Amino acid sequence: MAAGSTSIFRSSGTFARYVIAILAVIVAIYLRVLMAPLFHGNVPYHMIWAAIAFTAWRCGLGPSILATFLSLIAVSFHMPFLPNSNVAQTGAIGMASFVIFSGIIVAVGENSRRVIDRGKNAEREARRSRILFETFMDNSPGAAFMKDRDGKYVYINRTARERLKLPLVVGKTDFDVFPAEAASAYRANDLEVLRDGKPREFLEYVDQPDGKRAWLSIRFLVTDPDGKVFVCGKSFDVTDRINAQEALLEAHHELEERVKKRTVELTVARDSLRDLSARLLQVRDEERRRIARELHDSVGQLLAALAMNIAALNRDPQRLPPDVARMAAESISLLDQANREIRTMSHLLHPPLLDEVGLESTLRWYVDGFTERSGIQVGLQISVGAERLPQETELTVFRVVQECLANIHRHSSSKTASIRIEFQDGWLNMQIKDAGKGIPAEKQIEGLDGQLGVGIRGMRERLRLLGGTLEIESNSAGTTVRAMLPASREARLNPPRGDGPRPVA
Repeated sequence: MAAGSTSIFRSSGTFARYVIAILAVIVAIYLRVLMAPLFHGNVPYHMIWAAIAFTAWRCGLGPSILATFLSLIAVSFHMPFLPNSNVAQTGAIGMASFVIFSGIIVAVGENSRRVIDRGKNAEREARRSRILFETFMDNSPGAAFMKDRDGKYVYINRTARERLKLPLVVGKTDFDVFPAEAASAYRANDLEVLRDGKPREFLEYVDQPDGKRAWLSIRFLVTDPDGKVFVCGKSFDVTDRINAQEALLEAHHELEERVKKRTVELTVARDSLRDLSARLLQVRDEERRRIARELHDSVGQLLAALAMNIAALNRDPQRLPPDVARMAAESISLLDQANREIRTMSHLLHPPLLDEVGLESTLRWYVDGFTERSGIQVGLQISVGAERLPQETELTVFRVVQECLANIHRHSSSKTASIRIEFQDGWLNMQIKDAGKGIPAEKQIEGLDGQLGVGIRGMRERLRLLGGTLEIESNSAGTTVRAMLPASREARLNPPRGDGPRPVA
C-alpha cells in the first residue's frame, strides 16, 4: 500500500512538471502576442528561451525538451494568431541556431538543477546524520565530548550536561568551566593523547554538588575530511566501583592484620605446646629411669632376699614334707623368672647400658634380646664413631629403634628386619626396614594429618626437638623408616646438602 502511494505521488509530480512546462511555453507565446506591436510584426523569440530556461531549471530534462519542441513549432511555423518570428527569415539556419541555443540552455539548467538537488540532498543527509548522532550520544550512558586542538569544546552530549551540571560549553575550554586544578589535569590528558596519537585511559575527578566523583575517561583522536584533528572522549562514573575497591582493600588490610595477629597467637601457642611436649618427653624419660631404677634396685633386691629365704628353708629338703619341699623349689624357680622379667622390664624402660657403655653396645644388646623374644631376625649395621654422642641424641636414637621394632612385631608380620645407622658430616642417618605387609593406604592418608599413632608422633616430636626429620615409605613389599638428626649443636646449624630428609629449622 505504501509503495503504491509513493508511486502515485511520484507519477503526480512528473505529470505536474510537464504541465508546468507546457504552461510556461503558453505564457511565453502569450508574451509574444503582447510584444508584437513593439516589434512591428516580426517578434524575436527571447521570451521563448526564458520559458525553456525556466523549465530546464525547475521541471527537469523531459519537460524542458518538451518545452523546446513546442517552442520550436511556435516560432518556426506561421499561425494566424501568432506574430511572425525572425526564424522564418533565417530559415533552416535560424531553426538550427534555435535548437543549439535551446540545447545549451537545457543542459546548463539541468546541470544547475542537479547541483542544487545534490546540495539539498547532502544537506538533508548531513542534518539526518547529525540528528542520529546526537540522538545516539544523548542516550548514551556515558558522558561524551569533542574538543579541537586548542581545547575548545565542539560537542558535548546530554548525559555530560545533566550529570556534570554543565552550562553551555561549546566554544569554551575546561578553564572556563571547571576549577583551575581540575582543568589543568584535563588539559594535560588532552595534550598527552595529541602527542602520542593513541587512545588512552585516565582516571579523573570532578567536584559535583554531591561530592567529588571519579570518572574513567577514554580519550582518542578523530580527523575530519579537511584534516582537522579533534580530541574525543567518553567518560563513565566509576565512583561506586572505586569506593567498593577501596572498601575491599581496607577490608583486606584489616584481614591481613587479623591474620598476622592470629598467626602470632598461634605461633606462641605452638611454641608453648612444643615446650610442653618437650617437657612431657623429658618427664616421661625421667619417670622411666626412676621406675627402672626402683624395679632394679628395690623390687629386685626384695625378690633376691625372698629367694634367699626360701632357699634357706629348702636347704635340707629331706627334713621337709614332700609337698612343702616341692612348693619351695617351684617358688625359687618362679622368683628367678620374676627377677629376670623385672630386670628385662627395667632395661626396656631405661637401659642402664646406655648411660654406662654408649649407644652401639646398648642397641646390640637390645636387638639380640628382641630377636630372642620375637623370633624376628634383625640385622644391625651401626657406625657412630668412637666418641660418645650427647645423652639426648643417644636416647632419641634408641627410642626410635625401639618404637620401630615394636611396630614391626605388632603390625607387619615380617620375619626379618634391618637397621642401618651411619655417621656422616656430623649427622646420624637411620634406616629401619622390614619385609611385611606395609601400612594400609587409609592409614598412610591419616598419617599425613598426624593420626598414624602415638608412637610415630612421639618419634617425630623427639626428632623435631633435636632438629631432625622422620620419613615413612610403605607399600605391599614392606615399610621403610628413614630418620636423620644432628650429632651436635654445630651440625644442627649446618644442615647437609643433597637428597634425603631435610632437618626441621
